[in-house]
Amino acid sequence: MICENCQKNEAVVHLTDIVNNTKKEYRLCKECAGIHGVSIQAQIKKHKQFTLPDFYSDPDTSTGSGRGDAADQECSQCGMSYSLFRKEGKFGCSHDYQCFRSELDSLLEKIHASSQHLGRTPGRFRKQVSSRAQLTQLREELSNAISDEQYEKAAAIRDQMRNLESQR
Repeated sequence: MICENCQKNEAVVHLTDIVNNTKKEYRLCKECAGIHGVSIQAQIKKHKQFTLPDFYSDPDTSTGSGRGDAADQECSQCGMSYSLFRKEGKFGCSHDYQCFRSELDSLLEKIHASSQHLGRTPGRFRKQVSSRAQLTQLREELSNAISDEQYEKAAAIRDQMRNLESQR
C-alpha cells in the first residue's frame, strides 16, 4: 500500500482517528508520519495531555509537595527504589510488588480506574467465580436484612446461600 501523503513510499503507519463518531483512516510512510508528528508519544500528548513518564509519576511530586518516604524506599532484595520504577516503568524483582504495594494501588487506580482485576475469567473457572460472587452478594444482602430487622427476608437469603453452597 502506498503512502496517502507523498504517493511514493510504502505505507507503514496505519492511523485510525475517531472524532465525533466519524472514523478516518490514514496510511502513511515512516517519513511522512514523522513530519506530521504521528507517533505514540504525539498521540498521547494530543489526547491525554501528558507523556508516559508523567503518567507513571506520583501526583504529589508533580505539584512539588513530594513524598520523600515512598520515593526513597528501596526493595530489600534487589535495591530498586520506587522513583527508579517510575522512571523506567519496570520492577527489579517480584518482591517489589509487595514492597511498593500502597503506591501501586494508587497507580493502578489511576490507569485502570480500579486496583482489582475485573476482566474475563477462563472458562473452566467461570462457574466457581460466579457462585463465589453470588455468595458475596448474598452475604451483603443478609447483613443488610439483619441490620434492618427484616428477619423473614434474612431467612430466605440464608436458605439461598445454603442452596448455593451445597451445589459447589
